[in-house]
Amino acid sequence: MPTVQREIRYLTAEELARLRRHAEARALQARERGTVGPVRAWALLDTLLSSGLRASEIAALRVGDCLRGYGQASLVVRQGKGGKTREVFIAQELKAHLKAFLAWTKGHEAAVSGDAPVFLGQRGLLTRNGVWRLAKGLMAAVGLDPRYATHACRHRYATHLYRASGNDLEVVPEQLGHASIKTTIISAKVTKEDKARAAEALAKASRPSPATWPAAAR
Repeated sequence: MPTVQREIRYLTAEELARLRRHAEARALQARERGTVGPVRAWALLDTLLSSGLRASEIAALRVGDCLRGYGQASLVVRQGKGGKTREVFIAQELKAHLKAFLAWTKGHEAAVSGDAPVFLGQRGLLTRNGVWRLAKGLMAAVGLDPRYATHACRHRYATHLYRASGNDLEVVPEQLGHASIKTTIISAKVTKEDKARAAEALAKASRPSPATWPAAAR
């Protein structure tokens, strides 16, 4: 009996922008009031969307795992799937966000020593389910599909990374911690826009030169 593949859900570009705007706006208002929750939620969501980490990896992230020094920015995942450790490179924007978040929370929440968790829950250590619930709450607030969850963010990241890397199927699994290239292919969605661009590129490549095309058309 053939195996039925589970449908993979991806955030659209419009949904992604709406989600980011909402979380950032809440965080800015909360900073003015000195409220930690929305500031933490925005930093967590940005990390989720900009690194491709799994919910469990976000929950396990420690301050010492954020390499915030000069040069290249990265996060060290010490409790990845299968117990594997990997280094995930991130953009300077996320590095700056995490640095500012940790500096701000130092005076509002807990200590930010190397072993301290980057993100705390309302009752202490954040769990995988806590990350899931936080992301779902933000998604619900902007009216996104209730079937979306943290993996929708991860799949969107995989699609963007695959496209930005020039369709490099070696970079993507290294960043996401995939054991199989098949998982990467499933995660890195080919969008309608990708197909349209490919069709146009093929048409241009196979079209006669401009000097002969009008004559041939007549």
